[in-house]
Amino acid sequence: MTTEDTWPIGVVMSETGVTGMIEKTQVEAVRLAVAEINAAGGVRGRRLAPVYRDPASTPRLYRSQVLELCRDHGIKVIFGGHMSSTRKAMLPMVEAQNALMFYPTLYEGFEYSRHCIYTGAAPNQNSVPLVDYLYATVGRRLLLIGSDYVYPYESNRIVGDLFRSRGGEVADEIYVPLDLRAEHVARLLDLIRETRPDVIYSTLVGDGIVRFYEAFREAGFDPAELPIASQSTSEVDVVRMKPGTAEGHVIAAPFFDSLDTPAARGFAEAFRAATGGTLPLTAPAEAAYFSVHLYARALALAGDDGIDRLLPALYEVEYDAPQGPVRVDRLTNHTHLWPRVARIREGKPYEIVSNPLRRVPPDPYLIDIADGEEAAPDAVPALF
Repeated sequence: MTTEDTWPIGVVMSETGVTGMIEKTQVEAVRLAVAEINAAGGVRGRRLAPVYRDPASTPRLYRSQVLELCRDHGIKVIFGGHMSSTRKAMLPMVEAQNALMFYPTLYEGFEYSRHCIYTGAAPNQNSVPLVDYLYATVGRRLLLIGSDYVYPYESNRIVGDLFRSRGGEVADEIYVPLDLRAEHVARLLDLIRETRPDVIYSTLVGDGIVRFYEAFREAGFDPAELPIASQSTSEVDVVRMKPGTAEGHVIAAPFFDSLDTPAARGFAEAFRAATGGTLPLTAPAEAAYFSVHLYARALALAGDDGIDRLLPALYEVEYDAPQGPVRVDRLTNHTHLWPRVARIREGKPYEIVSNPLRRVPPDPYLIDIADGEEAAPDAVPALF
């Protein structure tokens, strides 16, 4: 609930556990956005007052902490979640408390809730451009690997279907525990040798990403001939890898630290100043950052943080995010974004190999793709 001088918000993001490293970048991006908004006078003269919780990458803790913040503290707006299992744990609590949640992480799509604003990329904004690039430039034979939970299963299904629809072949599909150990890595390497793919699509998440990429290199595989492509690998994983490990692999995201635009450079400089340069920038961090700014703009318009006033206002505002101008789609509650694909270059800016001329509207159910059409860039629904 609001007080006379603040707008409280809940921030449920892990700083410990299997996704603690990537979520730390999101926490710091929220802190930066809040600091910028408050330094500019807050919203309608009231400061944003974040209340932070660390759910330790554990779905049941996301669920209980959201309930505590909304029910016991009267907070109406939550920023949080990373893995899809954590989003699915939080949403029932957010809905039951008639609150609103900003989910700032790419995900597998095929979901809608009036109580959730999806500011990470939907499949048509990440998976489609990634598959287009891989099929056109890398090869026709794909191996799918992933962590054993909902996002990898669904994302691999989508990428596999997209690859087949273009004439490609899925060589095999395998899932391993989030707590990736040596025996699991050995299974992945054996399958790569057996299936001999042209490209690997990885939906591994958390600490296991680093272990797999390092083992892949140690096994003698060359990314120039067999790249790993991923949406879940980020700059925070790359900086933790041994030198030479990540060079040449492929990632897809709306934002990269190396994006050379005034908004992106300004964000990168502010983030590094705020964190002392101890954390790399990531696409989930950028999404968390602009989520807070979108919220503040909508709050200024609505004058109320209750969902019935705030949600309609969100459909009317836009923010010049580091990736490019973004806005929320009223039909889907997803965000119009700027999908990009890049080759990782260590020690220098990533090579952006696919860059949109205009932002891409969300199509979380892949309706236009299923109909054999791609959504027109920045198409505006008739109701907007």
